Amino acid sequence: MVDFACRACNADQASMLLDMGLVPLANAFCTNEADKADEFRAPLSLVMCKHCRLIQIRDLVPREQLFRSYLWVTGTSRAASDYAIKFANRLRERHLSERGKFLVEIASNDGFFLSRYRDAGFDILGVDPSDVALDADERGLPSIRDFFGRRVAESVLSKYGPADIIVARNVLGHSEELQDLLEGVVHLLSSRGCLVVELPYAFFIRNELLYDYIFHEHVSYMTVYSLSRLSERYGLKIIDITFSPLNGGSLVAEFVRTEESTPRADQSLLAFEDHISLNQPEGWAAFGQAVQAQRRDFMDLLNELSRQEQKVVGYGASARCMTMLSYCGVTKSHLSAIGDTNPKKQGLLCPGSRIPVLSPDELMALQPDYVMIGAWNFKDEIMQMLRRKYSYSGKCIVPLPKPMVV
Repeated sequence: MVDFACRACNADQASMLLDMGLVPLANAFCTNEADKADEFRAPLSLVMCKHCRLIQIRDLVPREQLFRSYLWVTGTSRAASDYAIKFANRLRERHLSERGKFLVEIASNDGFFLSRYRDAGFDILGVDPSDVALDADERGLPSIRDFFGRRVAESVLSKYGPADIIVARNVLGHSEELQDLLEGVVHLLSSRGCLVVELPYAFFIRNELLYDYIFHEHVSYMTVYSLSRLSERYGLKIIDITFSPLNGGSLVAEFVRTEESTPRADQSLLAFEDHISLNQPEGWAAFGQAVQAQRRDFMDLLNELSRQEQKVVGYGASARCMTMLSYCGVTKSHLSAIGDTNPKKQGLLCPGSRIPVLSPDELMALQPDYVMIGAWNFKDEIMQMLRRKYSYSGKCIVPLPKPMVV
């Protein structure tokens, strides 16, 4: 057992699932070689709470250090764009006429999804702590730059009234103050309102070996069991569960207040998780061994290509990719550059490895022999684009769940 404080229930003991050592922050990109933004290292280890079974990282980095200036923006792929429209339309079909129009999105980022909710007929408001919220507000997508919690909920309630729909996509797992966030949700949510949560499902992380999703910004990793226990503490219940293809497999759950007559929808998945020991430390015993094996195989491949003097680059400078590169020990001798469509990252240096980030055009002008798909969850879209737009005839490396050359 390790000592810590659970973000969900305040218990003080947990079981170690994976220890990744000291790594730089995944978004600590540097502006030049003299920049020391990536010198800070923090321990990164995954644990399971002994009491409520919430899976989480043990050691926190202050959220102000992680989120005040943010490089990630939502709509950088066709898959994300298509999904945003589908997600917004489903909310309209399920809830607009029954529950009302006022929708608040927590962690609304640059407003990419907010605009789709507005197109679907909702009155919108976003809340996000990073500087990209200011960009959204300037583009006519009403946004508050702040961390959502009870204080912000009270402010929104006094100015706009209760929220009919609250959307929290990929934010519960990011929240250092998880209990404060949920207190804010139940305070702001109307009596017949609905909370819609999307988050990476721990089952996929374990079974597909998605260890790159474990980094300091992702504080918690939910199962249906831990999510159900957490929501019950705040008078909420799950009434619908679906799945999203994004991020290697995400869970989408809808919550209403427990007094509503709508039946629960989590029983079958709770039974499934019990059967596969997803909420028991022993159910994760093979995970750490598989992560170590992936690192060994990945580095063996990159070292062999380096010995053969093959030109290898990467594509997709996501935080997930940075986690994998740091943990595996990838350097500029393995990848000469990484391409990314996000202009905020182009021209920067990757944290730790100092690999330069280029635009896709600049990257492909290097005429690589191999392209390592860092944003592997969009591998089909990326590989198709490389072939069609750049007539790329070389090979691609998909690093996870097992390194593969295609």
